[in-house]
Amino acid sequence: MSRHPVLVAGAGPVGCLAALLLARQGVASCLVDRRHSPGTAPKAHAVNPRTLEICDSIGVSAAALRRAGAGANDAGFVRFMGRLAGPEFGALPYERQDDAALAYTPFPLTNIPQPVFEAALFEAIAAEPLISFARGVACTGLEENAGGVAATLHGENGTSRLECSYVIAADGANSRLREALCIAMEGPEALQHYIMIHFEADLRGLTDARPGVLYFLFDPGTSGVLIAYDRAKTWVLMHPYDPAATTPESFDEAKCRPLVEAAIAAPVSFSIRNISPWAMSAQIAERYRKGRIFLAGDAAHRFPPTGGLGLNTGAVDAQNLAWKLAAVLKGEAGPALLDTYEAERRPVAIANSEQSLMNASKLFDIFGVLYGPDPARMMEHYTALAAAPAGSAELPAAIEAQRPHFDSFNLQLGYRYCSAALSDAPPLVPASEIDISRYEPSWDVGAHLPHRWVSCGGKTVSLLSLRDPAGFTLLAGPAAAAWAGAARAQGMHCLVAGEDFADSEDWEALTGLSPEGALLLRADGHIACRFGAPIDAPRELLRRKALLLGLPALALPAHAI
Repeated sequence: MSRHPVLVAGAGPVGCLAALLLARQGVASCLVDRRHSPGTAPKAHAVNPRTLEICDSIGVSAAALRRAGAGANDAGFVRFMGRLAGPEFGALPYERQDDAALAYTPFPLTNIPQPVFEAALFEAIAAEPLISFARGVACTGLEENAGGVAATLHGENGTSRLECSYVIAADGANSRLREALCIAMEGPEALQHYIMIHFEADLRGLTDARPGVLYFLFDPGTSGVLIAYDRAKTWVLMHPYDPAATTPESFDEAKCRPLVEAAIAAPVSFSIRNISPWAMSAQIAERYRKGRIFLAGDAAHRFPPTGGLGLNTGAVDAQNLAWKLAAVLKGEAGPALLDTYEAERRPVAIANSEQSLMNASKLFDIFGVLYGPDPARMMEHYTALAAAPAGSAELPAAIEAQRPHFDSFNLQLGYRYCSAALSDAPPLVPASEIDISRYEPSWDVGAHLPHRWVSCGGKTVSLLSLRDPAGFTLLAGPAAAAWAGAARAQGMHCLVAGEDFADSEDWEALTGLSPEGALLLRADGHIACRFGAPIDAPRELLRRKALLLGLPALALPAHAI
């Protein structure tokens, strides 16, 4: 029997990030995956700014990931088509990938096939001695005991036991560990069934005049969505089907080839690489934790892909959980800190799920316009509109209504937390009232530290890159010598405005704090506390940290009481 502080079950992007984030905190983990080799189907494609920021903080270059992804010129639009070579009914920008986004993030969203993204994470894992990674190994049982969790692992070499303090179940949407824990999912399980057909083809000749990343197809003779991971090579057709009428097993290459041909509607050669069924769901786990076992990523939430929020929500799950587990394991926090994982991340999943579901339902408005009110005359109505789409007064409005679907900047960057791991955080806005597109940088408790381009050491860098991703950071005003001195005396990373970096904006106008004030940042970059003019700064800083970390006042050093 071996022992590791943390077992991470599932080596998809969320599991890999969890292991890397733990290692960044100095915590060893055992990462296992039941698959013997990495997946080849492209799956997720949108890696948003916050996920890229997380990657960069652990040494996985966000700039390199963006270079490996499709550029905004190739993947900057969503198009609503009959077929790929057929009529176009309209187009919308796909998320904010241009230079204007640089005012709010150092790394705008990129479109990168999941296997390429995972390859960068696997390379970092291979170079990290604190991560023990085993492929072809499934976690088949978990049993809590007085000292932690005993995990049963099964692989080619038989069955083994592993003792660990905590487990992160990142084993995907059909999580076997979640089922074994009897944690129910809340929400609709199967909104629509699809066959994912991954094929390789050079379709630049058909798409150079109208490049895009998503092509929604509305011709009655075909249906679904074409996803361009790389217009010169990698494509996926998401084809809807009815499992009551057709079994997923019947979709072999002979059946899928005509579906791809109908979607493209032009004589091109292509090779089918992967075929697999999946169900669109909008579900969230009723709880994210059972004892020492935590759900993360798709194991905790399953969204419709409309919005590209699944992988990215999971990435922040991993970030939120990793620093808290590390703090508890290192004796720096009380076990109550771990309760704040669900308290902070589940409301975000609810908001993202509701928006993804709304995005999916709005697409039916376009069907209504294109097909008309009379099913008996659907083809006639569609043919007439496809011949002269500019003549429709309803079509532009129906397409414009999809814009929030493809501009979720506020969901990506503007989520806030409210929990015991924060000091006086404002109440959360109900999910239904969130403006998903309008992101306004906030310096409130619970918000993530806003990105700012600042001058440091003669270079222009993001303020985000200066904080400590492995511990607390005190961001002090230009006259906050008392707070800065207290932080440094306690071994805390400290940044003083005007001293360690220079911002073009005035500190007080930016943060709403006096020059004597300061902000306490958590390891995940969220603002934990706002300090005004100091009164006994050393003691107050220790007291606030203890409260945030779930430690009783008696746990403070004797000289601070």
